[in-house]
Amino acid sequence: MMDDRSWIDRRVDDFGFVTNEFKEGVQFFVRFAFSRPQAKSEIKCPCSKCRCRKWGNPEVVSMHLCKHGFMNNYYLWYVHGETSNNPAINFIGESSNSGFDRNESDAMYHEMLVDAMGLQGEYNEEPMAEEPNHKVREFYELLHAAEVHIGIGEQNVTVLSWMAEMLNMKTLYNMSAVNWEMALSLSRKLLSAEDQEKVPKDFYSAKKMMNVLGLGYKKIDVCINDCFLYYGEQNKNLNACSVCGESRYEPRNMAAVRQKAVPRKSLWYLPITPRLQRLYMSRQTAEHMTWHLKCRDDSDEVIHPAGSEAWKHFDKTYPTFAAEPRNVRLGLCTDGFNPFGPSGSAYSCWPVFLTVYNLPPELCMNSEHIFLSMIIAGPKSPGKNIDVLLRPLIDELNELWTNGVETYDNFRKQNFIMKAALLWTVSDFPGYGMLSGWSTHGRLSCPYCMENTKAFQLQFGRKISFFDCHRQYLPPTHPFRRDKKNFYVNRIERSPPPPRLDGHLMEERVNQLPDIIFGQSVRKQSISGFGVSHNWVKRSIFWELPYWKDLLIRHNLDVMHCEKNFFDNIKNTVMDDKDCTKDNTNARMDLQLYCNRPELELIPQQDGTALKPNATYVLTREQRALVCQWLKDLRFPDGYASNIARCVKMHDFRLSGMKSHDCHVFMQRLLPIAFRDHLIDAVWGPLTDVSNFFRALCAPIIRVSNMEMWEEKIVETICKLEKVFPPAFFDSMEHLAIHLPYEAKVGGPVQFRWMYPFERKMHELKKKVLNKNRVEASICEAYILSEISFFCSHYFGSDIETRLNRLPRNIVIRNDNIDGYLSVFKNRGQPLGGEMRGRALSPRELKAVELYVLLNCEEVKPWIALFDSQICCGLSPDQTDMKRQLEFIPWFKTTVRSGIYEVDPRLLTLVTGPVNNVRLYNGYWVNGFRFHTISYGKNKKTMNSGVCVRGTTLNDDELDYYGQLKEVIELHYFDAPVPQSVILFNCDWYDLNKGIVIHPSSRIVDVNPRFKLQTNEPFILASQAQQVFYTSYPSRNPRRRGWYAACKIRARAIIDTSSLRDSVNDYYQDDDPPMPQLVQTSTIVDDDVSLASLGRERVVIGEEMQLSYVAERNEEECVDEDDEEEDEFEGTETPEEEVPNYLTESDSD
Repeated sequence: MMDDRSWIDRRVDDFGFVTNEFKEGVQFFVRFAFSRPQAKSEIKCPCSKCRCRKWGNPEVVSMHLCKHGFMNNYYLWYVHGETSNNPAINFIGESSNSGFDRNESDAMYHEMLVDAMGLQGEYNEEPMAEEPNHKVREFYELLHAAEVHIGIGEQNVTVLSWMAEMLNMKTLYNMSAVNWEMALSLSRKLLSAEDQEKVPKDFYSAKKMMNVLGLGYKKIDVCINDCFLYYGEQNKNLNACSVCGESRYEPRNMAAVRQKAVPRKSLWYLPITPRLQRLYMSRQTAEHMTWHLKCRDDSDEVIHPAGSEAWKHFDKTYPTFAAEPRNVRLGLCTDGFNPFGPSGSAYSCWPVFLTVYNLPPELCMNSEHIFLSMIIAGPKSPGKNIDVLLRPLIDELNELWTNGVETYDNFRKQNFIMKAALLWTVSDFPGYGMLSGWSTHGRLSCPYCMENTKAFQLQFGRKISFFDCHRQYLPPTHPFRRDKKNFYVNRIERSPPPPRLDGHLMEERVNQLPDIIFGQSVRKQSISGFGVSHNWVKRSIFWELPYWKDLLIRHNLDVMHCEKNFFDNIKNTVMDDKDCTKDNTNARMDLQLYCNRPELELIPQQDGTALKPNATYVLTREQRALVCQWLKDLRFPDGYASNIARCVKMHDFRLSGMKSHDCHVFMQRLLPIAFRDHLIDAVWGPLTDVSNFFRALCAPIIRVSNMEMWEEKIVETICKLEKVFPPAFFDSMEHLAIHLPYEAKVGGPVQFRWMYPFERKMHELKKKVLNKNRVEASICEAYILSEISFFCSHYFGSDIETRLNRLPRNIVIRNDNIDGYLSVFKNRGQPLGGEMRGRALSPRELKAVELYVLLNCEEVKPWIALFDSQICCGLSPDQTDMKRQLEFIPWFKTTVRSGIYEVDPRLLTLVTGPVNNVRLYNGYWVNGFRFHTISYGKNKKTMNSGVCVRGTTLNDDELDYYGQLKEVIELHYFDAPVPQSVILFNCDWYDLNKGIVIHPSSRIVDVNPRFKLQTNEPFILASQAQQVFYTSYPSRNPRRRGWYAACKIRARAIIDTSSLRDSVNDYYQDDDPPMPQLVQTSTIVDDDVSLASLGRERVVIGEEMQLSYVAERNEEECVDEDDEEEDEFEGTETPEEEVPNYLTESDSD
């Protein structure tokens, strides 16, 4: 009886007397409550009058309950120590008073309040004589809202649940306050007049009620010039900046007597400590916070930063911190964006994000777990002054590292001291300079090479070039080092690779830097030797963190921007974009100064012009037209990429407006295909190696051994490019590529260290700007509301759409784990809607599908092994495969029915066999892919009919099978106790010998649909299918006629937390990364290759060009002036100083 709590609603009988059932229940409750360890002489009285606000002994509590009854919905006695883990308790009962049904969701909302307020530790303590504090009082007020029921039609809900779901709708669809109030007004009309008084009337009232669940923010005033923060006990009451003297507040209106002081500029700061505490206070996330322990091994594969060298090194350096697995590792990211769009007014808003690396891969970079920590107001970029604005965050991080904060772990039911450490920062290259203090502009922009770089300024292009800076990374005996013709003319490279400074040496240098004055009104400053012997502009505030010097990676190079900028240089040069090409007139003039390539030099004419020879690395107009038309007609699988055709400009045959992900897809999948027949091997080969390099770098599983090989291979690849392209082609982005493998090897997969998730987070914030006049305040208020909504969504029912249960694109949920089903019957997908058809299988087809189902059923594997041992002993793999096709089905049925062996009853379904009438579908969702049949998808903009599957024969040297989906078949087994079915794909497969060719170095797979595989087994299970798309070549080469390149892809959002090696990534959509092809150094160069093609172009040159400059090799290296707003420093040359002395006083100009 006590498991059925419906007696709580049957307190009195028809005559008004307390029932015996209720009295027995009260006695059981009193015994239970006083048996808990935390119970003393008194407990909180749960009667409808006291509502757990007053205390009483057993007699008082029993009397109150019999007189007043239990408070509403108190079926789960959570206040008195009972948890919701008892499935036997029946929470549903009929009330004689209210007339509505109560369900378990009420208890879930009570649980939500306890988690949100952090009252797990103090909720059941000794009775208090004084009034509840403000925190507990707010909790009781919201608890009352969780108990007050309202009726909407035939359904009854609480005020709290209804309001939480309404606000979830607002944040989910970014509704404005006006639109939301209209929906609120409409829903209020469905309530009775009595219930309308119980619910909030407008958005302000609703937000005021739900803000109790929020974590809040602090608004800190900032000097208008970003040089001073009104923060701390000494500075918060000042009225003027102590640096520049600017007023803190806007001028007052003399006519207004009571006008409130309005600050001229503010910083919105959202403390990270309560947000980290809530991760442990919530039962939904506390368990995941120690997931990182699962991937700490010595494996060569790294799927998460927890398995990286940087994480392990930090644990060894600080074993006390590592001993508590619940301590938090963080990553910081910042970047600017314009909330008004590219066509709006110039404005730069800078959010600062923190992400938690304790979580598993599918949650770690999730938008909901990327916390907004700070919003730096515009309209200008903070530049180097960002250190002033980061002060509250650094102080909080220092406090979390030094002292920590007491936190309740709701999963282990323990209190512990939570500490946190910042592992690294993530930003684009200009942001790298702002955060690190090392300017990323000019000759010394590389933060790894530092003053040891060999970059120089081009005489005519006036840009910094990293041409011929990479041979020093080659092995000492490499032939490229002695090549004086194809690189910087007459130069032999003897220098060793520049040393990579560790944190302690870096700290010694930084500590010598003089203090600088921050602020936009301060005159430009320079540190002695800037631009010549160093590129320091400040001592970064991150060096105040005690552990900063011990990190292997402090600031990450963003692979997203490096890849995009690298690709832009390739695309603009090869496609001969006149506005952006790196092979312009100035580049050819510089080529004559630094290289020995007479076939590419300008030929001056008497009329003041010059003839520019066409280069083999530049496509002709006809070739560009073929590439552009190919891109216009290119079809991708659904959800794989955006519409790249929008970037094609057919009037001048160029590509423009490509986003980062467009460049990502083109660089890694399309570049080798697009230029294969248009560029000579000396050009196409290195470009394909670059494509393969970024594919390997962006793999979701990093293999350390592969990265070490690519660390050598990419240097050689860049050197090959230097032999082809002009010096103007090589800016800092091409150079930084050689440092990316080291960061991947030390820091782990780039998916945790690049800008894609943070850029998407900023896009979400941009959509929340509903008040254009108060950008930062609008973002902050909307973010707080989304935090509340996301927290509440953990406690919603499964029927309510939230960000947690909203399925990604092409993901469906089916009966994958139904007990009692054979593995082949656990269909993991869903057929596409539309008209269903049917047909009868031929006897040959029926036998083929039945055999394939048997051979691919996990429960039949022991029987296959038994068949091989009895029938196929001593046969070759091909003979064994043939024997299975001919004899396995009758042998299996006879052996199972013989009764000799113990048989799984579920196998009897397979013994009976399927029926020959099947159901056909136009397509199928499975494995995160959307598949279409050839006939259904032939007129669509996407290509979803390509199929690839791993071979199933016994030959270890077999290739993957490629084909196209012809039919989606649902095969039925009706003789089972419950009718079951299995989905199969009927495909046209291409011949492995004649129809499939794999390029030996680039690993491009070419297929020819004319050569189809003649097989009796065209079927595969739908769950085995991997998607592939086919594309023709943009070429008129007869050898390519009828051949298509096949590109395997990876599903965007396959979540499988049961396997550490099958993780989720929303950004990397590719097959397994290629292995670097290491070749003998004697075969890597062809010095006789001509870089000039037929034809010349007439160009105009400046008057300063003289014919005599060809013989004069000007090797003077000039310093590029830094005109970016992030770094406003000018350096003075001090060439006599080999080692910089940072103790010199800073100079002002």
